[in-house]
Amino acid sequence: MASAIKIRLASRAYDGVLPILRGQMAIAGFDFDITETEDVPGMFAGMFKGQYDVSEMSLGELIYYTSRGKADFIAIPVFPSRMFRHGFIFCRKNAGIDKPADLSGRNVGFLRWVQTAAIWMRGMLVDEYGVSVKDSKWYVASMHHWDDHDPGATVEPRDGSVIRMIENRGKNTSERACRALFDGQVDALGVTESQLATLLANDSVKRLFANSREVEAGYFRDTKILPIMHVLALQKKVVDQHPELPVQLFQLYSAAKRWAQRWRRAIPSLVEAWPNHYLAEEQRLFQSDPWAYGLTANRHVLDKFFAYCHAQGISGREIAPEEIFHPSTHDLSE
Repeated sequence: MASAIKIRLASRAYDGVLPILRGQMAIAGFDFDITETEDVPGMFAGMFKGQYDVSEMSLGELIYYTSRGKADFIAIPVFPSRMFRHGFIFCRKNAGIDKPADLSGRNVGFLRWVQTAAIWMRGMLVDEYGVSVKDSKWYVASMHHWDDHDPGATVEPRDGSVIRMIENRGKNTSERACRALFDGQVDALGVTESQLATLLANDSVKRLFANSREVEAGYFRDTKILPIMHVLALQKKVVDQHPELPVQLFQLYSAAKRWAQRWRRAIPSLVEAWPNHYLAEEQRLFQSDPWAYGLTANRHVLDKFFAYCHAQGISGREIAPEEIFHPSTHDLSE
């Protein structure tokens, strides 16, 4: 009997992938060598440097490198991480910012320019709330998740944005960005979940949207968008050797997600007293599965994000969503 083919896989421990990480679900003939991590930038950098065969990847970084012909990896339409982002924008309490439109003409910071969360936040501020890209000053602490390995080509926004760098003595991207808000270099800052505790503990700042959950629910009702953060990516050389793998991974991750949806409803939680109550509330809002995999089911989300990428200079040229996904997966659905 032929030995199983080893596949190096990196992932966070989402409920939707637990059966894969635990070894409950697999692909016949393949043996997953799993790296479970909460270091998201490190995971992306590891995939970028070829340390993993299959991994989550930033949707923004994938578009950046694919559009410039520099990506050694390709995606399948599986989206391990999706998250609303209105609740991740903070501003200084003494800056006179009471509503999103007040950010026009202000100094607005983000962790990175080529970061999916930041691309969504900038896009929404401009698209949904009329923040002026020409009057505002955009700051970032870093350009990519792995600037120390590949600074990349110059980003040239097409919407009139000017990118400025945050400069202080912070020891890393996260600390530099938060310090810029606390010290007043920026009036507002868009972050990820990793910075929430630091910002919520500081009395000098507040959320831009105090009622972010209600705002996000309204955003979904208007747009039917639950923003995609990460996609599942494969090294192209691995796909060349195993062309059946993209379809098999799509099927595996779809099965794992269905398992997680059943498990989430059946098992008592150690975090929430009424988890099924909240799930029922979300179902009334969503009316469908907003975590659906597949290109067709997510066309409206991807089209919006790709438009943001083109305007912000993330994409080196105008590209269609089909270009980032392996052709064998274009027509797949759950």
